[in-house]
Amino acid sequence: MRTELTNVIFRNLGFIVFLTLLGVLYIFNQHKAEKKMREIEVLKREVSDAKHQYHKIKNEIMYHSTESQLAKDLKKENLKSNDDPPVVIKKTSERS
Repeated sequence: MRTELTNVIFRNLGFIVFLTLLGVLYIFNQHKAEKKMREIEVLKREVSDAKHQYHKIKNEIMYHSTESQLAKDLKKENLKSNDDPPVVIKKTSERS
């Protein structure tokens, strides 16, 4: 009583289920890959921001540690720089 179309469908039902399962797995894999790509982009931006912040802080430290900036800071604190040359202390050897 079955028609020819239903006979073809029932004969190939396993293959149709297999193709449907492959399609679902393909879609799932695509979504998972896109999610990973978005996570990677977020992490790249975070790394880039951290690098920029590192370089900014490094440059500020280098700028504030220059002799001219240190002299300005000393002037603000009413201190003066020591212009005297360093004194060399020599140890005399005492032999008895």
